[in-house]
Amino acid sequence: MIWGLVFVGIALLGPAVGQKLTEVKRKGLDVVIALDTSVSMKAEDSKPSRLARAKFELGRFIDRLQGDRVGLVAFAGTSYLQCPLTLDYSAAKLFLDAVDTGVIGTQGTAIADAIGTALKSFNIQEKKYKVIIVISDGEDHEGAIEELTRQAADEGVVIYAVGIGSLTGVPIPLRNPATAEIEFKKDRAGHVVTTALAEETLQKIAALTNGKYYNLAADNDAFERIYREIFGMEKKNLRSHEYSDYQQRYQIFLIIALILLAAEIFIPEKRPAAYQKTKA
Repeated sequence: MIWGLVFVGIALLGPAVGQKLTEVKRKGLDVVIALDTSVSMKAEDSKPSRLARAKFELGRFIDRLQGDRVGLVAFAGTSYLQCPLTLDYSAAKLFLDAVDTGVIGTQGTAIADAIGTALKSFNIQEKKYKVIIVISDGEDHEGAIEELTRQAADEGVVIYAVGIGSLTGVPIPLRNPATAEIEFKKDRAGHVVTTALAEETLQKIAALTNGKYYNLAADNDAFERIYREIFGMEKKNLRSHEYSDYQQRYQIFLIIALILLAAEIFIPEKRPAAYQKTKA
C-alpha cells in the first residue's frame, strides 16, 4: 500500500523526461514597425500620451498576428533596430514595452533614417512580402524621406503610416529633474514649444509605396484596418523551426501505482506463522 501511494505521489508531480522535436511551418510576411520616440511623443493630445497610446495599439496589433514575422525600429533624431524580425510575439512585446522617449539620445524626428534601418532588416533579394508600419506625429526634421521611400518602393515594400496627435499645436510636458514638477518644453528664448501632427509627410510615404495613411484620432480602428490589409496579402513560406519539448512521463508511475494498489487488494495478506498456531 505504501509503495502504491508513493508512486501516486510521483505521478501527481507530473514528471517530464526525454525530448520530442516538433516542426513548425509558417506562412506570413515580414512586418517592421517604426515607432517615433522623439520628445514630441510626450504630448498628451492623444491620451494618456502619444507614445503610450501608440504602444497600446501596437501591442494589440501584435497579438493579432498569425505567422508573420515582426520587428521593431525605434527612432528619434536617429534610429536603431530595437527588435529583429521574429516569430516570438511575446519577445517583440517585451521590446515594445521597453521603448520610451529616452531610449535614443539624439533628439529630432528622422523618419527617413527609420525607413532605412527597417529596409536593412529585410531580405533584399525579395521584392514582396515586406511591410513597414510607421507611427509618428510626422514632424520630420531630417529630410531625405522621398529618396528612402522610393528605395523602399523599388524593393517591394509597402508602407502604412499612422499619424498620432492633433492638427493644432499642443505643448510638450516634461518633468523638471530638479523639482520633479511637470513643466512645458521651451525654446532658447523661453517660449513654450508646441507640436502638431504633420500629415503631409506620412501621407506621402504611404502613397509612394502603394500603402495607406491613417489618422489615429479620426480612426480608432486604424490598426485593425492595417491588419486586415496585411492579412489579405500574398504570404511567403517562412523558414521552418524545430523546437524541443519535454514529454510527460507521469503515466508510467501512475500505472505502477495502480498495479501495486490492485495487488494489495486482490492478493491475500499472508498471516505470520505464530498467529496461525495461536488460532489453531
